[in-house]
Amino acid sequence: MNENKIKLAVLGSGNGGRAFAAQFAAKGDFSVTMYEPLEETEDFRRLRQTGEMFLKGDVECGGRIVVTMDMGEAVGDADAVFVVVPSFAHEPIFAKLIPYLRDGQHVFVVPGNYASFLLRKMMKRAGCAATISISETASLPYACRIAAFDTVNIYKKKFRMKLGTWPLENNGSALEIINSVFSGVVDFFPAAGGVLEIDLDNINYTLHPMPILFNYGDIERNPGTFRHYMDGITPLVSEKMMRMDEERLAAGAALGLDLMSTMEQLKMYYGANSAATIYEYVNSPESPYEDIVGHSVKSRYLTEDVPFCMVPGMLMGRIAGLSMPIVSLVIETASFLHDTEYLVKGHTMRHLGLEGMTLRRIAEYSKAAG
Repeated sequence: MNENKIKLAVLGSGNGGRAFAAQFAAKGDFSVTMYEPLEETEDFRRLRQTGEMFLKGDVECGGRIVVTMDMGEAVGDADAVFVVVPSFAHEPIFAKLIPYLRDGQHVFVVPGNYASFLLRKMMKRAGCAATISISETASLPYACRIAAFDTVNIYKKKFRMKLGTWPLENNGSALEIINSVFSGVVDFFPAAGGVLEIDLDNINYTLHPMPILFNYGDIERNPGTFRHYMDGITPLVSEKMMRMDEERLAAGAALGLDLMSTMEQLKMYYGANSAATIYEYVNSPESPYEDIVGHSVKSRYLTEDVPFCMVPGMLMGRIAGLSMPIVSLVIETASFLHDTEYLVKGHTMRHLGLEGMTLRRIAEYSKAAG
């Protein structure tokens, strides 16, 4: 590869990781290395041999990539590192990443789910003093699924997304990077409230857990065919989801953040229409969700979004003096059904390095270095 190219590392080889690798490689101005964090699968061996990745569907592109299971090879000389794995994989992948971080690198975590706080805490514990920036998005820039070892199907891309960065003063340079690799596909714009705004504006908080819990029996019987959005979100479930969304917005307001409702974000992501409820939107022509099936009662829609998205959001609200009754009920129900104490095993304030902080201190810490 051309040594003068900007070097990008993609950590993760799932739906999002492979999609990012193909997206970046198609631009031609970047050398792209994709890191496989788990095991040497048949897909990994074939990708190492062919060295190409492609997107099809709503985005059509592709290009040359390098694949590796060596973290040092992936990120040692990378200008920007994109961590594209589920939230439950952040801690182990950060542990492997930290020894190779160096001054001036940009780290992007997609989706963020409070990753900037976790990574900063882990860097401090490891004695890593590298001066980096950490950026987060609230979700992937497209709804996508792996179609073949070297191909990801893009059901529908988003139009616009927010990017938050710590420290906040580096958001401009981070935006330049991410908009250069997504030019012509997705437009990223700054989150005025930084990473904390991104963390609390993750619509998976609203869209994912409740429809599973209210349809648990049907999903247990038909895990391979149950359509999360089309079958799971009825008019009544939609109403309760939107009430829970109001709790999230109130928690953000208490932190001085101007959050967007789930409805506002859906229309920004996939196209505006006259829908007034989540039920109406997911059944509209703009929705990308019609064919999404196969999320079981122990899928990441619960095992990721409850502990790493809902739990910290609820705790932030409680620090602000809000009772957060609906999201509390969802967390307790998921914990009961899974025999797992998500309030203990999730992103608690202690786990994120925020224990004992006031709301004002948390907001300051999320924006400024130090």
